[in-house]
Amino acid sequence: MTSPTHTLPVVLTPGFKDSAVVLTTLATYLRERGVCAYPLSPQPSDGTVAIDALAVQLAHMIDDALGPAQPFAFFGFSMGGLIGRYYLQHLDGEDRIARLITLATPHRGTLTSWLLPRRPALMQMWPGSDFLTDLNADLTPLRRVAFAAYWTPFDLSVTPANRAYLPDFPAHRLLSPFHATLLYDPWVVAAVGAALAVPPTG
Repeated sequence: MTSPTHTLPVVLTPGFKDSAVVLTTLATYLRERGVCAYPLSPQPSDGTVAIDALAVQLAHMIDDALGPAQPFAFFGFSMGGLIGRYYLQHLDGEDRIARLITLATPHRGTLTSWLLPRRPALMQMWPGSDFLTDLNADLTPLRRVAFAAYWTPFDLSVTPANRAYLPDFPAHRLLSPFHATLLYDPWVVAAVGAALAVPPTG
């Protein structure tokens, strides 16, 4: 299969304790449809480095992979969605990102993070953290790109599960049972991959 003409390249970023390996299925789906996919994984992803610092890493990785001016679509899984949002909202990513799609990202925090070690990135995902309060204070950049959040009501990593999307923005519910297996679920990969493969408008 080939993708529609003028499809954007796609940057894919994984989440907490993940590497680019978890993005293999989605990257393959996109490449089989003629979409250039770039799995980029800032490290370490174990929570010991703050999300904003990981976003700075990501910015350099994007410039190295795509050059300093190429527009692209962005996909972030779990914490990777927050890394992408920080890049968009605070590191001039608005000039580059035309579409931003997240999957199981704790946009409004997750109670589960309270049960995990007190590490910088994990504390930033606490509901009401200074990081999330700042990130969600001005959502204008998100309104300027094609943004959508995909989530599952069965998520036990983003709790409550409805914190995986933002009010007044597109949210797509997927009935997939486990956070950790979302990127291996063929139905999820097809839904997210199809959205990322759509050519930009305007």
